[in-house]
Amino acid sequence: MVHIDNWVVVIFWPNGKPQLIAEIQSRTPNAELFKGYLNSVYLLDPFYQFSLGGISPGVYCLDEVAPDHFRETEYFRRYFSVNVLEDEVQLLAPLPAGGTLSVSMGSERRFSSTEIGTLCLYGAWLLPLMCHALAAQTAVLPPPVSSPAGGDRRFHFEQALRKRSNASLTNREIEIALMILAGHSTKNMARLLGVSPATAKVHRRNLYKKLNISSQATLFLLIMDEEPETN
Repeated sequence: MVHIDNWVVVIFWPNGKPQLIAEIQSRTPNAELFKGYLNSVYLLDPFYQFSLGGISPGVYCLDEVAPDHFRETEYFRRYFSVNVLEDEVQLLAPLPAGGTLSVSMGSERRFSSTEIGTLCLYGAWLLPLMCHALAAQTAVLPPPVSSPAGGDRRFHFEQALRKRSNASLTNREIEIALMILAGHSTKNMARLLGVSPATAKVHRRNLYKKLNISSQATLFLLIMDEEPETN
């Protein structure tokens, strides 16, 4: 038996917002937060970012896909800990239409290794059944909201930032902003970008200066439907 406190099924699209398929939760979620997730905050979801990488069908744990400082982020504090709670496991499977089926299961405590093993066992036959059911349903689902830039997540993120700021950001600064909000440490950002930690810090400093902010918390508010605090 695996105890879960909430679950939601969506389709992650590389060129648009997630599509909600079904959900049920044993506690009342923050509807406005979930609306914000579907509009723009999904870009920070480690499972969404992971789904863009050409994955294989399977069961994936939060600690497998999340950056090293994920639990220190505003995304974790303001969204994840409220709507998902403490831990998350997802069943992920690429779809023929180009999206990825995501079955998210949240818990107010960490999943045990036994529970994860059970989910892997059942996921092996559950995922093909769900994909088969969605194969016919996908044809009648509303098409995803796409952008002229196709699957470029940086474009979507920049559009979200520009709702609150007129700053013109470089592609590298947008990538740095995504990494900061996703929970990558400076060392990890430098490794992923192939630069020194000092250079990564310079990019972060330039980003904050352009946006007239001084913290990750305020950067997070720039993509939420809230009024950010500025210096």
